[in-house]
Amino acid sequence: MATTPVHFGIQTPQEGVAFDALVAHWRCADELGFDSVWLDDHFYSVLRPRSEPQMEAWTLLAALARETRRARIGILVSCNGYRNPALLAKMAATIDVVSNGRLIHGIGAGWFADEYAGYGYDFPDVPTRLAQLDEALQVQKLLWTAERPSFNGRFFRLHEAWCEPRPAQRPHPPILIGGSGEKVLLRLVARHADMWNCPGEPPELRRKIDVLRRHCAAEGRALDTIERTWFGQVIIDADAARARTRLERMAAAWGMSPEQMAARSLAGTPDEVVDRIHAYLEAGVTGFIGMYGRVDDLRSTRLVAEQVLPAFR
Repeated sequence: MATTPVHFGIQTPQEGVAFDALVAHWRCADELGFDSVWLDDHFYSVLRPRSEPQMEAWTLLAALARETRRARIGILVSCNGYRNPALLAKMAATIDVVSNGRLIHGIGAGWFADEYAGYGYDFPDVPTRLAQLDEALQVQKLLWTAERPSFNGRFFRLHEAWCEPRPAQRPHPPILIGGSGEKVLLRLVARHADMWNCPGEPPELRRKIDVLRRHCAAEGRALDTIERTWFGQVIIDADAARARTRLERMAAAWGMSPEQMAARSLAGTPDEVVDRIHAYLEAGVTGFIGMYGRVDDLRSTRLVAEQVLPAFR
């Protein structure tokens, strides 16, 4: 993937957000030089009242693909249990074509039990969901790369299936796996992924990257073939007092102390955020995908583009 030396992305959750606000933020991020822009994959709001609007991710992504020109796009992350993996491969191939080869295929094993129950999906245990993710990625890579593939697995099957047009990117769109499990999830990252995304503090991510390195060795890969991106809140203001106030409000919304929130965020003035990014880079992280607060407020996005990104480019 052709990105800048340190990958910077933005996730714009759809909770209670109007389409026009998403368009404005995606266009802004694209124009300001962010490497990627992402949606989430939920049917309900997670933090806000569930009666508020929550647009479906993949149909929305198709529309937003045509509103951007340069940045890579994706779902952070698509829940494997919500869509048949062969259908999802077809959807992803289509979006890669209409976006002129800018899709990153973000996917995870799924976790939000209330959504599974509400929409009538079975919610298997964690080992089963991880095994399903492994098999789903095998199915998807076959559909993207092989002519009329067949597959007979424990969970999924294909029979001489067509996937035309193929993705614009060859052999297929980059795969991002999100999650933190060290025994199985990180092994799947080593086996299938071009990117890995995970929240956490620098010492925690340093340890997980060491685990990932061992899984890569077992799979015959080099760690440096996988981008390793942090995920969390970006809480920034040019004024230190306002930055602290924003941090306190965000911490209260998440039920944390300000210190707990700051430990897992990029928080403070631009200079403080730059220092925090360096701490993650020293831990082995190679990129940052953040939530920037209200989607209809572009101030943090612009401030990061103007005073943080230039320090790493």
